[in-house]
Formats: sequence, C-alpha cells, structure tokens
Amino acid sequence: MDETRDSRQTRLTGHDLPGDGSPLSGQPGADGGGPRPLPNVASLTGNFGKYVIERCLGEGAMGTVYLATDSDLQRPVALKIPKFEAAATEELRERFFVEARAAAALRHTNLCPVYEVGELDGRCFLAMAYIDGRPLSDFVSPDHPLPVDQVATIIARLADGLSHAHSRDVVHRDLKPSNVIIDPQREPILTDFGLARQSGGPDAARLTGTGTILGSPAYMSPEQAKGLLHEIGPRSDIYSLGVMFYELLTGRLPFEGGIAEVLAQVIHDTPDPPSATRHGLDPQLEAICLTMMAKPLEQRTASAAEVAVELNGWLARQSDTATSSGIANLDAFDASKAVGDARREQLENDRNLADALIDQGRLSMAARIVDAMSGVDDPRYREFSEWARSRKLDIQKSRRPGLVVSYTAADGTRFIDISGRLFRARTIWTVTTVMMATCLGALGWHFNRDTPDGPPDFTVSNPKPSLSENATRDSRTDGTSKPATPDPAPTASATTQPPPPTPKRPPPNAAPNTNAPIVLSGHSEEVRQVVFSPDGRLLVSGSEDSSVRVWDAISGRMLLNCTGHDDTVESVDINAAGNMIASGGADDLIRLWNPVTGKPLGILRGHEDTVTHVDFTPDGMTLISAGDDNTVRMWNLRSRKETRLFNGHSDSVNVAEFNHDATRFLSAGADTDVVLWNATTGKQLSVLEGHTEEIWSGMFSPDGRQAVTCGDDRTIRIWDLTTSKELARLEGHSDEVNGVCFSPNGRLLASAGVDGLVKIWDAVTHSELATLKGHTDYLWDVTFSPDGTRLASASADATIRIWKVPHHLLGKILRGHSEPVGKVAVSPDGRELASCSMDQTVRLWDAASGRPGRVLAGHTHWVWGIAYGKSSDTLFSAGDSTLRRWNTRTGKEEQKIEVTGGQVRAFALDPDSQFAVIGDNTGRVTTWALDTGRKRLGLIKHGDEVSDVAVSPDGRWIASCSLDGTLAIHSSSDGKLHQNLSGSKAKLQCLSFRPDSQHVAAGSHAGEVFVWMVADGTRQSSVADVGTEVIFRLAWTPDGKRLASAHGDGRLVVRQPGDPGALITLEGHRDGALSVCFHPHTGELISSSFDHTIRMWPFPNTSRPR
Repeated sequence: MDETRDSRQTRLTGHDLPGDGSPLSGQPGADGGGPRPLPNVASLTGNFGKYVIERCLGEGAMGTVYLATDSDLQRPVALKIPKFEAAATEELRERFFVEARAAAALRHTNLCPVYEVGELDGRCFLAMAYIDGRPLSDFVSPDHPLPVDQVATIIARLADGLSHAHSRDVVHRDLKPSNVIIDPQREPILTDFGLARQSGGPDAARLTGTGTILGSPAYMSPEQAKGLLHEIGPRSDIYSLGVMFYELLTGRLPFEGGIAEVLAQVIHDTPDPPSATRHGLDPQLEAICLTMMAKPLEQRTASAAEVAVELNGWLARQSDTATSSGIANLDAFDASKAVGDARREQLENDRNLADALIDQGRLSMAARIVDAMSGVDDPRYREFSEWARSRKLDIQKSRRPGLVVSYTAADGTRFIDISGRLFRARTIWTVTTVMMATCLGALGWHFNRDTPDGPPDFTVSNPKPSLSENATRDSRTDGTSKPATPDPAPTASATTQPPPPTPKRPPPNAAPNTNAPIVLSGHSEEVRQVVFSPDGRLLVSGSEDSSVRVWDAISGRMLLNCTGHDDTVESVDINAAGNMIASGGADDLIRLWNPVTGKPLGILRGHEDTVTHVDFTPDGMTLISAGDDNTVRMWNLRSRKETRLFNGHSDSVNVAEFNHDATRFLSAGADTDVVLWNATTGKQLSVLEGHTEEIWSGMFSPDGRQAVTCGDDRTIRIWDLTTSKELARLEGHSDEVNGVCFSPNGRLLASAGVDGLVKIWDAVTHSELATLKGHTDYLWDVTFSPDGTRLASASADATIRIWKVPHHLLGKILRGHSEPVGKVAVSPDGRELASCSMDQTVRLWDAASGRPGRVLAGHTHWVWGIAYGKSSDTLFSAGDSTLRRWNTRTGKEEQKIEVTGGQVRAFALDPDSQFAVIGDNTGRVTTWALDTGRKRLGLIKHGDEVSDVAVSPDGRWIASCSLDGTLAIHSSSDGKLHQNLSGSKAKLQCLSFRPDSQHVAAGSHAGEVFVWMVADGTRQSSVADVGTEVIFRLAWTPDGKRLASAHGDGRLVVRQPGDPGALITLEGHRDGALSVCFHPHTGELISSSFDHTIRMWPFPNTSRPR
C-alpha cells in the first residue's frame, strides 16, 4: 500500500488530476528534450476564428477557458482550449471529440449546453454557454454553512441533471463545487464535462488507459481512487455528488490532507457523519448523504434519479421550506457570503438582505445582519432606545426565561413575532441588548414595506412558545410575505401546551425502527429531571408543571401523578430501597413521596429559595439538597430534620451529589466552582476551578476517583480527584450543557444540552461516540438506567425519552497494543484473555474488568496465533518462525520451537494440547509434537500461502485454507487427506469448525461464507451477499446455532448459517475487524481490530422471531 501511495504522490502536484494520466511536472520536454508542447494557450488573445477573446477565465491541468464573444450570433461563450502535447495529439484529439460529442448531446436546465466543437490553427476548442454567476465553491463555509433546505435543493437539481446525463451514457467523473455555477436565476448549473466519457462507448477504455486516476482526489469515488476504470460509472458520479452534499452541509470535506493521504482515506476510511460537525442535522437527510457516499458500489444509491426523488421528498415534508413545486427556492442563496460583507455594504444592502433572509425564515442569519448594523445612525435605533428607557421592563425571575418580541404597526397589525430564550439574563442590560437585536430584526424585515403611518408599538411577553411557532408567517407561493392576521399579544399566564409537531413520515419501505426511543408524554410543561428506580423498572420525573410523576420505564405508561408543590419541581431522586421519592421545588420545599401509592410522606423546610437538587445516600437514611439560597443542606430522614448547613458558595448551587460510599459529596453552581466536601465533618476538601460560566450538573465516577461537571461554557469537564486537576475537557455541544452522568460501569458518559441533543462519550479516551436526536426543544437532564443499557432524557418539549444505548457502546474496550490486534483467546477458567498483535507481543487481560495484565515479549515479528493449553497457566503463541510456550502466571517463556520451512501465517492447537498445527507463507501445513518440539506430520502444500488452520473440537480433523481458494481436511492421526474443497474463485481467508465437529465454515476475500459437511464434503450453505469486504475470522456460538464473522470494514455480523439476513450487526471498530470469538462462560462476543483495540460485547438473544 505504501508503494502505491508513494507512486501516486510522485505523479500529482495539485488536487486536480489530469484526465489523460499525463504527468504535470517533470514531463518529457520540460527541460528541452522530448516532444515539445504546443504554444501556451494562456497567451491566446484577439480573434480565434469567429470568437473574439475577451479574457481568460481560468487555467487548469486540462486546459484554459476564455470568455469570448461569438461574432456571428453575438452571444458570450466559454471557450475551452485543451492542452495537448504534440506527440500525443492524435490520441487526445480523438478523445476530446468523443467527449465533446457526448456533452453536446445533453439538454437539461441544470447542465451547461455545448454549442460547438472544432479545431482551428492546430488547436481543438469547445464552445459552451457562458454562465454569468458564481461557483458553488464560493458558498462553502465552515463558519456559515448554507441552510439545509438550500443544500438539499441544490443537490436535488444537480442529481436531476446527472440523471439526464446518465440516461445518455455520459458520466461526468469530475464533480466538485468549482464545476457548478449558480446562475442569475439561482439555478445550479453543472459545467465542465472535460472528463466525461460515454460509459457504454466501445472506445472508452482505450481512450482513458488502464490504471489512470481520473478526477479530483477529495471528490473521487473509491473506484476512481483505485484506478479501476471498469467500475467507474454513474454511481461514481453519485459518490462525488455525495461528497459535495457533505461539504455543503458541514463546510468541510469528509477527507482532508495531502493527496496520497486523501486517496488512502477515500479507499479505506469511513467519514465522520455530517451531524458530528453540524449538530441537529435531520437524520433522514444525513442518511441520504451517507448512502450516496457508500464505498461498496452495491450499497451506494442506485441512481441519480433516486437521489433527486429522495431529496425532493424530504423537501416536500419540510413545511417551512417547500414551495408549490415541492422544492425550496434559492432566493436567499447569497446570504452566507453577504453576511461577511454586511458592514461594507452599509445599511441599504443590509436591509435588503435581512428582508430576503426573513422571507426565507432565516432569522438567526438576519440577526447577524442586524448585529453588523451596529454603529449605523438609524432613527430606528434611537426610537428603540427611547422606548426602552421610558418603559420599565419587569422581567420576572425565571431560571430559563423566554422572551417574545412583537413589532406592531400603528393600526394594530402584527407583522412578525420572534422568540428566543435568554439564559440566565442576570442584568437588564443583557435583556435589553438581545431585545434590541430582535426588535431591529423585525424592523429590518419591515423597513421597505408600505405600512400605516404612526409610531410602532413594541411589546414584550414571556409565554414559552416554541421558536418555530413564533417565527411562522403566512407565505405566498412567490416567496413574499404578508402580515399575519391580527391577534392578541400573548400573555405570561398562558399555560396551553403548543401542539405537537407533525411527525415526519418514514421513507417508503422503511423497516420499523426497533431502536426508536420510548416517548413519555403527560407533563404539560418542561421536564426538569428524571431518575430510574434501583431495579430500572420505574422512572421518576419532575416538571415545571409542579408535578412529580412515576412511569413504567419499560412500557412508558404513567403510573402516578404526585401533586403538592405549587411551583416548578427542579429535582427528583429515589432511594436505594425504592420506597421513597424526594423532590425539590421552586416553592423552597423538599417533599417526600411513596413511589407505590403516590402519597406524601413528609416535607422538609429550611431552604430560603428554590431547591435545585436532591440526592439520597446509598443507605437511604440521609438526603442532601442544594438551593438558590447559595447553600447545601443535609437532612436526617428519620427525624425529618436538617442536620448540617454547608456555606461555601457565593451564588446559587445547582448540584449536590454523594460519592459511592457517601463519605464525600460535591457541589457546584453559578459561581463556577466545584467544591468537594467531607460528608462526615463538613469540611471543604478542595475546590476544582476551570469552568468559566455557571455549572448545571455533576457527579462522581462509580469508583469515586473522578468527577464530571458541565455548564454554560458549553464544556464537559472530567476531574482527577487525587490531584484536583482537570483531566479532560469535552466539547461537542453547540450550546450550554445542562446534564451529564457516568454509566454504571464508568466507561461511558452521557450529556444533555440546550442544542436538544444527547451525546454519549468514551469516559476513558474522551472521544464522542454517539448522538441521540429526537427532542424538539432543549434538554435539562439525562441519566443511565442501573444496568447501563438505557438512557432517559428530560426536555423542555414536555416529554421524556428513554433510549437504548447503542449496542456497540455497551461492551468493554481493551487498549494497550500499539499495532493491529490479531487473535484473542479465552483461558479455560474464563478469567483471562490473551491477545496477539503485529506489535510482536502477547498481552494478558482480566476478562471481567478488561484491565491489562502481563505483556509477553520475545517474538521478533508479527504474532499470528495464540491458544491456551488445558490449563489456564499455559499459553502458546506462534509468529516469525517460532512456536513458544508461556507460563501466564510468571510471564516466562518455557519452550521455543523453531518452525522450519517458512514464516508462520496460521496456528492452531489440538484440544488435548498434544500437537500444534502451523500454516506458513509457502503454502505448507505441518504439525508439531509439543512434548518433543519436533515435526510430527507434513500435510498438504497449498498453491498459495496458508491463511488459517483449525483442529476440530473432537480432535479428529485438521483443516487448512489458503489464498489459492482451497480448503483441505486431513485426518489428525495419520495426516491423510480427507477432503479438498473449493468455495469459489475468491481467496479463502478463514475457517472454523462447528462445535459438533461435523461442519466446517470458511470465509473469503469476497465476503462469502461457505459451510461444508466434514464427512462427505457436501456444501451445506453459502452466503455471497454479505458484503464485498474480506472476512478475516469466523466463530460459531457455543451452541453451534449461529456463526459470527469479522469483516474488513469493521463490522461483526452474526447470522444463522445459510441465512443472508444478519441477526445482529455490531459496529464500533474504527478499522477492519481481524478476529471474533465467544466467551464460553459469559457468552460475550470478543473481537479485535486493525484499530489496535479489543472489544467485549454483551451478546443478546439473537433468535429470529417467527
């Protein structure tokens, strides 16, 4: 692979590759030798036949494009003059004319028409329509990506144009944003079919040449990057269009770096999902994008027409962007670029742009325009300032106030209503500043409209409606706006719940989503906190509607509605015995409840302001509480009395949490300090400093060694409690983070944010693992179930969602190897794992905790195989040209056998640990007596290197497979050949005996799985549609009913033999999966990977429903 990458690197000097495969530098003739090139076409001036050259538009590897005027028809054209070498003129001229004729046959709104092709004065030329517009690349911005509806519209229209081209057997092969022009009518026009070829043409292969890389690396399909010309076709264009889709959504490319690095990534790597960069992206839109970019051709979207249909369907479902045609228009297309020019364009352009933006519902972008107007001498600013000074703003204290500003004309007609939450607006100036920007946004929208004379009336209220509701306006199909019908201004006392959003329909033929969260509806206001009962069967919630509710956490059914608080319930907890609930509220009280009957058990009084948090000790006898009165209080639940008061914070305390044994607790809040306390003495132990804004949540890790906190600075911070130092800072939420928690095993973190997302993190590596989307408003809290398999989230949308933690995140991840990890073995007693690696070591691990143990070093090359002996104290490993025996208790090497004939490639041990089987790189299979260290039997010699060997569980048979595509079965007693089988023409990579010893399975480089009867060699089943990636390892479940496979794309697939449908697919490895096996006692599935890790997955019941 390295040689391939280096050879590509030497041929490439830029990101645009020559379609003809000719070098760009160091070419013959560059130093005066060899064939001389034609004159530099960039020097073309004056008249070129009937074309009058105006100026050079651009020059690339393939040629130069000029703006010219057709003197006969008096129309502007784009004149392309290709660069040809004299010695190659005939071949390239032929190709040029073939391509030009193919492009000239296309007629579509979104394709640039070709007017003429010809040759003049030894120069070939192509005359195309001149599109007076801006390249799509101008609108790619990581800071201000285009609105998703506009992106979807652009890609849908380009897909429609490509569908037309593909229907005429024309493939573009060089799609990228710079080859798309946005014309004055805001239509995306695909230009430059300079690399196009007729996919079915008889001369296509001859004109392009074998092995040539065609296109621009960042946008290339994997088949283009590999130079597989026979695979390049319409789906290659779909992949490139998918990359453009990705780039427009996120503002960045899926793969970045040097050319060789990008090519390697295109071939091998999976891009991060767009939602990792653009948070809150619609999952359906993301799925369309990623399917377009699937690496295997058969998994990629089948046609450009299908892309257009899917995107137009998505657009039609977006009620706020769809027009009468079902496709959003591009009236505000210049918005993101114009934002950067707002100050320079001055007030008039700002007004016009804001006007267009609000027409399209782009209120946040309009706010940026308004912000750019600061300092402009506008009477509206003065008018607002005078109004603000004359009006006393009485903003009622609220932990999360929401403001709605309406601009009402003199006749009472209300033109716009914009909502935005202001978090912890501590001063009137904060409120006024945001209101000023909001009001001016409304004014900017209204400025050029005809309105009745008279001063405007500004109104302020606090009704808590959703942003989408308040931004809704009647729209005409021509994109203009009209005043909404007059209606009363909203009032602060309104408690009506907004109507739920219209659910989006699943795509046609979509399978039911078994991982969809359970949605718990019943609260009429924001849900502030949720907690599972100790057995995980119940869920308790507290809400702004003043109620505490108890839910069946399995079915989602509401069981109890406990009322008694007369204000928001900020926090809830349930004790370890499951027989008491505590709730703290904005009425300054703590109430106790019976979780079975819902009856009140008592009231704890003492806080002088809102009780923000409550937490039971593990024994359930003590409660700790935090409050807006800047205190933490401890309560004896037998006497219902306050036993200790903790003063240490200078502002509201939002969290107080015990550690696992209640010897310590932490508190944190608005003063940004995290304080650790001795729960017995009441003394402060340390103060953790680092947060820059208010802290909203925190807890100890299960082992008490770390703590995690989160807050308004949009960070999650992990603290080492031994050193009292910040251990890690996690950033991924686009807004404030309100909730964070450890999983029960301490390996995961979950966070909940104002961006409406639940995120799951690796608590060890601190990497983001998953994002859960579905809530329609910001989140207050998130918590794991006691078994760690579920998450519950509480939201301002008045719902609770119970999510299944993605299966691949539930297991243990073992890290320690510095290179890819080959096989993994489980000790006979099940307490230990052993792994071998390309880093030349064998490592031992505790199977229960995943903690690393001894490192066995001695091999001088890759270690290809390992196996335990009959005792857990004995381990064998094979690599380089040796077989070694180790004592796992002492870590010492006890035996070393020199294996003659070649380098070890495969190793297996018989069940009685009497002999070992070795397969080498020359194709030989041999057996070795372990007591003497001598060669025992010489078996078959395959025609290529041996890829795997195995001994049947009953010890009777030895099987070997090879890259020559054969599988041989020998008698273990005398070495006689019993069966010589062949699966297909593909190379065989792995094999595995069924526990009954009567069947053997093999996996191939083509992703095939075959199962044969050992007795007579009859093929029992074959599955050839499991994917095109190599299968590196197979393993049967202990009961022999299911077969697991480790795939080169990182997947682990479990299926019933012969059934192409997967019972379960596990995805988590970041590179190819190299091995798979099952723990005989726990049933865990264990895998290893090129990504240097071992994963232990809880293995669910996978029986297929009948």
